[in-house]
Amino acid sequence: MRFKTLAAAVLAGTVVAGAAWAWGSSGHRMIGELAIKALPDYMPAFLRTPQAVADVGEYAREPDRWRGAGKVHDNDRDIAHFIDLDDDGNTLAGVSLDNLPANRSDYEAAVRAKGVEPYKAGYLPYATVDAYQQVVKDMAYWRVLTYLEPLEKDRTKKAWYRADRLRREQLMLRDIGILGHYVGDTTNPLHLSIHYNGWGNFPNPNGFTMEKIHSPIEGVFVSRNIKEGDVKAAMAAYLPCTAPIMTCVTARYKASFSQVVPLYQLEKAGGFKDGDPRGQAFITTRLAQGAGDLRDSLIDAWRDSKTMQVGYKIGTYDDFVSGKVTDPWEVLYGDD
Repeated sequence: MRFKTLAAAVLAGTVVAGAAWAWGSSGHRMIGELAIKALPDYMPAFLRTPQAVADVGEYAREPDRWRGAGKVHDNDRDIAHFIDLDDDGNTLAGVSLDNLPANRSDYEAAVRAKGVEPYKAGYLPYATVDAYQQVVKDMAYWRVLTYLEPLEKDRTKKAWYRADRLRREQLMLRDIGILGHYVGDTTNPLHLSIHYNGWGNFPNPNGFTMEKIHSPIEGVFVSRNIKEGDVKAAMAAYLPCTAPIMTCVTARYKASFSQVVPLYQLEKAGGFKDGDPRGQAFITTRLAQGAGDLRDSLIDAWRDSKTMQVGYKIGTYDDFVSGKVTDPWEVLYGDD
């Protein structure tokens, strides 16, 4: 049941954004590395190397490492890590995840219309979709460059295609890491709830903790108690996204959001003390969901990259292969 005091609390400005960091270094690194290790053989070979595994694992920590860059930077990016949902699963804009506005600016306008500042509401779904679409674009360019490079006869152009492909590979690994970070955030129930760091100033009939539990659970507990092999074993089979990407993203949120109360119940029962198998099982499942979701997102991105436009509304990979794009050099290097 939705708490009757929530609307009043929001309007009074008492609902504060979830400012805690995400899974912590160990959790985010694990999600990134396990997702890359689980990619199928038909994915680009450079993505499946030990170096790529290590790089994505480190890049998956990057959005947390951005913090403290300055007011303009931090005010915009720090709220990308979460979205606060009430106990019915509705956003502070007053709509469900199924009815999110089409873009972030419309969402923030809807939040303000409810008397809430966007920095208190978070915009994690939009950050996740944005990161996914960037990876699709990276892969689309990589497809085209990989196709054109061996066919090009002009040595100067051939060298540029190769150099640009290598640049794109580095960009892709970095962008996959950013996507991995936000995908990982979605599998932490505390990043999806108004009860993000202790139950807070809301009706609390179950006597859930008011202590700041966010960082200890997602950071210290993970590093001390969770094993990569257990997380890998708990990863589910690939589940493709066949709906619009925002629909798939928010469906994953619902599954994670359903674990908010179980997390608090487990904390109350002492399940997040070092060595407790109940807490270990809970967090292992959440991290496995993150690794699996990232793997699935990358497989879907590879599929979608074949039909992604390259250049400014120029053509898809298939258009380059079929010869529909008559001057690929001009499209890729630029004609000014």
